[in-house]
Amino acid sequence: MTRFEYDNTVRDLLGDTTRPAAGFGAEEEALGFNNNAANLVTSATLAEKYMLAAEGIAVRATDPMSSKIGCTTADDACARQFIAQFGKRAFRRPLTTQESDMFFGWFATGRQAGDFRSGIQMVIETALQSPPFLYRVEFGVAPTPGEQVVRLDAWETASRLSYFLWGSMPDDKLFAAAEAGQLGTSTAITAEAKRMLDDPKSRQAVGNFHEQWLDYNRLASVGKDAALFPEWSTAVGDLMQEETASFIQDVIFEGTGDLTSLLTAPYTFMNADLAKFYGVPGPTGQAFVKVQLDPAQRAGIMTLGSLLTINAHSNQTSPVHRGKLVRELFLCDQMPPPPPDVMITPPEPDPKSTARERFAQHSTVAACRGCHAMMDPLGFGFENYDAMGRFRTVENGKTIDASGTITESDIDGTFVGVVDLSKKLAASKDVRSCYTAQWFRFAFGRGETELDACTLSSVGAAFAAKQGNIKELLVAFTQTDAFLYRRAGGAP
Repeated sequence: MTRFEYDNTVRDLLGDTTRPAAGFGAEEEALGFNNNAANLVTSATLAEKYMLAAEGIAVRATDPMSSKIGCTTADDACARQFIAQFGKRAFRRPLTTQESDMFFGWFATGRQAGDFRSGIQMVIETALQSPPFLYRVEFGVAPTPGEQVVRLDAWETASRLSYFLWGSMPDDKLFAAAEAGQLGTSTAITAEAKRMLDDPKSRQAVGNFHEQWLDYNRLASVGKDAALFPEWSTAVGDLMQEETASFIQDVIFEGTGDLTSLLTAPYTFMNADLAKFYGVPGPTGQAFVKVQLDPAQRAGIMTLGSLLTINAHSNQTSPVHRGKLVRELFLCDQMPPPPPDVMITPPEPDPKSTARERFAQHSTVAACRGCHAMMDPLGFGFENYDAMGRFRTVENGKTIDASGTITESDIDGTFVGVVDLSKKLAASKDVRSCYTAQWFRFAFGRGETELDACTLSSVGAAFAAKQGNIKELLVAFTQTDAFLYRRAGGAP
């Protein structure tokens, strides 16, 4: 499991909210996400960190003992009861007899070395370092000879649901449904998925997807030229992160919940400090509140300061990065790296020119022209926003030309400004398909292949039929064979 999932799981399993996975180090990303199964390897260093985390969690979980054990007799029967109940939740399925005996053996070892509490701590430590806890192991029901795919069993289905929609282990209701064999029908899974999306835990998981997809957590390491942008600080970056998360949560869970609103809603969330930074009328207190914006200046996620700031240079805007943002995140185009013999240093800021004029050189260099023709004309449409995401109409005394062009899409043509572009993207089938593909990569922890065409097609059709509602998109994923089955040969 990922660090995000680990912290959530120990929280829901043992009430530990210390976020121990913060010390594990960052995961390697693939296709924009950190949960790609092929990249989640366990090194010796990580195994040691798992051990140290397990020891700390076990101590905290047994202080006091009575709050977690569920019995007070401090004898073998109590230990066996704890092992059965805790083990089922930790492994997300009932323990085998061999596993129960193994845990009791570790309990006996710990008790012999200390006391009853030491024995229980040893059980917890062992569980938290075991593969069935750290990995989501999926065998499926026993296949018949010749079967290429097998249906996940009820416990495995419950875990797929919970880690997809919550980024954590199943709750008691989902465990009960698995134990009662109630996760075998489309109707039952739909009902569970909708119940789970109404739970506050889904907000954290949906927020995790968007934070990784849009990569706006990079704000924590963004630096700006202090001479050119003295107003920038890490505190402003923190406020922008909160603004972005609040906006996404509101659109999906409080608002219309659709992709169109995510791209075009003319409001955001600010406190007094952030409003002052942007130079817009806003709240006077430190609490973040909903603020209506000038719809001619801002609309949706692409005009949020976070995305504009991280897709800019430290000393100027970047039509290249902003155009690439649209290409890769919203149209799912993969831009190749520049040729190794090409100088990629951006032009230096010039008080006598605009960014459009400085970056125009890309269109004159043959080695650059092909890719930059897809990015720069898009990025020039963002020029009404400076390198910190503040709206402007003039650069270096010259009126900004925010016209742009989009090509190689189903919405080819010209636009003026990001508000206009966002409306075009909201009407694009290509964008809707790309957003669906991004969720696929996140939901299944891998990239899509030709064999996934039917899944993407069926989910995309359901997404369109529900007017682009994002929660309905997630429910649609839970109805696919890709979600409910696994390959018999071992691949996901």
